[in-house]
This record gives sequence, structure tokens and C-alpha cells, in this order.
Amino acid sequence: MTRKALNFFFMFVAAHVLWAATCFSAVVDKVIVVVDGETITQAELDAASTSLIEKLNKELQGEDLARQTEAVKKEVLGRMIEDKLILAQAKKKGIEATDKEIEDKLSQIKSNFDSEERFNEALRVEDVALSDLKQRYADQIKVAKLAEMEVRNKIVIKPTESFDYYNSHTEEFKEPEQIRLKNILIRVEGDLKDEDARLLAEKILGFLKAGEGFDDLALKYSKGPNADMGGDLGFIKKGQMLKEIEDIIFNLDSGQISDVVKTPLGYHIFKVEEKRPERIKEFKEAKDEIEKRLFYEKGKERYQQWIEELKRNAYISYR
Repeated sequence: MTRKALNFFFMFVAAHVLWAATCFSAVVDKVIVVVDGETITQAELDAASTSLIEKLNKELQGEDLARQTEAVKKEVLGRMIEDKLILAQAKKKGIEATDKEIEDKLSQIKSNFDSEERFNEALRVEDVALSDLKQRYADQIKVAKLAEMEVRNKIVIKPTESFDYYNSHTEEFKEPEQIRLKNILIRVEGDLKDEDARLLAEKILGFLKAGEGFDDLALKYSKGPNADMGGDLGFIKKGQMLKEIEDIIFNLDSGQISDVVKTPLGYHIFKVEEKRPERIKEFKEAKDEIEKRLFYEKGKERYQQWIEELKRNAYISYR
């Protein structure tokens, strides 16, 4: 199968690992876990859990807060252990992050700031050294490369698997009735009062009934979306527009034009260009979507198998 547009697994791994990397400064504290000679301290766990626990403090209290706080710390600690295992494995395999890869990542982050000064100020506020930040990105890059080797490159989706999934999940590929809709909107604004807007809309409707082109009139008069494209709104499904509008437009035939319709936005005239009845997507239309789903599910399964294998071959001691 092709692997285009399957970069989501990289995101999955990046989101799942490197929690410990949020602890930038070395802290001498109680060691709570040893992973193949590498330690995790209580202070590191507390720092990695801080943002999640702060959120819990705003939402819960009492026994619920205590129970969820304990669960969060347990989950974060598990991920920190996985971080240690993955990075140790990357080191064993000689996987490195190049200076260019690190600088590219740093440039990507800097682009979110107005200036270099703002970026440096953010580092000072967070008490983060630039060298520590670069090390964090280096670790992320190593993890991504190792995940590519050990997880993504080992996943195969057979054509029969995609077809079997389609046949057993046809309800997932049901598309509701859709209409391709055009709109002319006369807004009540500025010097154009309500009655004047209504009269202008009625005048335009008369032009349409006389055979003038909808696109030309939309370009000339409409203040609605895509007026420069003849008021084309694309395909609309039920639930996307106001009910009072849907009750009208979904009862129009292809090529039919509505009467003037008033809404809080102003006065509308709609035209249905095309109608698509409810249908089930064909396999060829759903194939890419199915492959992504199967790839993601197999990726999660393969990732978990890989982590469990690393754990079986590692020395992990809780203190």
C-alpha cells in the first residue's frame, strides 16, 4: 500500500513519549525508578505531571481529585519509563539527530514567536536553557527515527484487509443526502434598511425568473460568502444550516430557485445546482480512509508489542 498521508503515526508516537523531557534542569531528589541504570526522580515525575494535575484541580475535588491525581501520576510515570527505554534503544542502534534536524525543529518553534527576543524571553520565563531545549528536540528526533524503523516500516496492510473492513463496516461509509447550493444574500446594513433590502431581493428574484444568470446577479448584488464565485456554497448536508433554511432548500429540485427567504443575516435567494441522494461510498472512494484506520490500529498494536519487548529485556526497579 502507499504510505502517503500516513504521518499521523509519527504524531502518535511524539505525543506518547518524552514526557520526562519537560524537566530541563537536573534535580537531586528521591529516585523512584531505575531503568537500565537511568534514574527517574520524584521531582521529575512531579514536573512532568504538573500541567495535567493543575487541570484536575480546576475540575475535581476531594476523593475524585485524589484518585485521578494518582492515576495521572501512574500514567505519566509509565510514559517516562518508556521514554528511557526508547532513548536507550536509540543509543544502542547508533541513531542520532543531526545539527540541521535540530536547527530545523528550533526554527519551526521560533516561527510561533513575533521575534527572536520574544522567543528568548519565553525561555527565561520558563527557566529553560537553549542547550536543554535542543537536547529535548534531539531526543524527539531520535524517537521518531526509531519508531519509523521499529513500528511504521513493519506495518503492512493487505488489499484483502481493506476490502474485508469495508464490507463489514458499510454503515461507517454512509453519506447523507447532499445538495450543491448557491446563495444570493442581501444584508440589512448601512443605508440599506430592512424594507429596502427586501425589495431589492424581490427585484433580483424577478430578474432570475426572467432568465438572467444566477452567477452574474450574485456577483453584482450578493453580500454573502463566495459571491465572486456566483454564490456557490458547495455541497451542503443536513445540519449545516439553519433549520428554517434547510426545510426550504432540501425540498427544491435540481435547478430550482427559492423564493426570498428572511434570516437574521438578511434576505436570501437560493438555487439548488445538484442533488445527491443518501448513499454508501464505493470502496475505491473509501480505500484511503480505510487504510489510514487500519494503519493506525496496527501501529498502536505494534508499538505496544515493541514497548513490552523492551520492558522484558530491561532492568526496571521501583524504589
